[in-house]
Amino acid sequence: MIKKFYTSILSFFITISLIIVFCLLSLKWADFKKIYQINEVNIYGSNFFDQSLIDKESLSIKNKNMFLGNLKYHKNELLKFDHIVDCKISRKFPSTINITIYEREPIALISSDELIILSSDGVCLPVEYCDLSLPILTNFKTNPELYRKGSKTASVNVMNSVELMKYTKDNHPLVYDMIYEFVFNENSEYEIVLKNGKTKILLGYKNLSTKIMYLDSFQKTIKEEKNITDFKYIDLRYDEQVIVKET
Repeated sequence: MIKKFYTSILSFFITISLIIVFCLLSLKWADFKKIYQINEVNIYGSNFFDQSLIDKESLSIKNKNMFLGNLKYHKNELLKFDHIVDCKISRKFPSTINITIYEREPIALISSDELIILSSDGVCLPVEYCDLSLPILTNFKTNPELYRKGSKTASVNVMNSVELMKYTKDNHPLVYDMIYEFVFNENSEYEIVLKNGKTKILLGYKNLSTKIMYLDSFQKTIKEEKNITDFKYIDLRYDEQVIVKET
């Protein structure tokens, strides 16, 4: 009888002890969750495209626990956007997540069934991603199968033009900033229409990067007296010659 009584008392105290331990652990868990709750999400590298696309994903990270959140899942979600080449997501304790985005560089526009952005590596992107003023490629083939979103353009002429735009932007940015249209004309030659809407640059069909260099040099040579927008056309089709006609 006494043994049974002591057994009951022991069971009672064990039960009470377990309840107390559970309560303490619950409080500690609550503190843990609060301390390591994600309160801030920083985004870096979003330079060209609409950041609201990334902001939506960052909101889904916020308020989660630093240790319990699946960062790989969020990275994979961001990589579903065609304009993102790569991204890195890292923890900064106690409550911050840093997202670094590596974007494709928008370089030109082309019209197929709809207006499409072309990145510097030739990938076709939805125009709603970006509202930058970009050169427009004109008179190229517009077959939709040549411009599948998320893939490189299948047009050789367009890809060559993208590479020239990239070269121009990197090496002759003042020239690139003046380009309104890059035209593939009926003679299978290339022309540039400047943003003033009046000046044409006739490039021909070969040594195009060299001719862009000549154009930049010509602009710098005459800059004290004129601007290349003062001419009706500048003809660079002939080797080592610059032929101009004033407006």
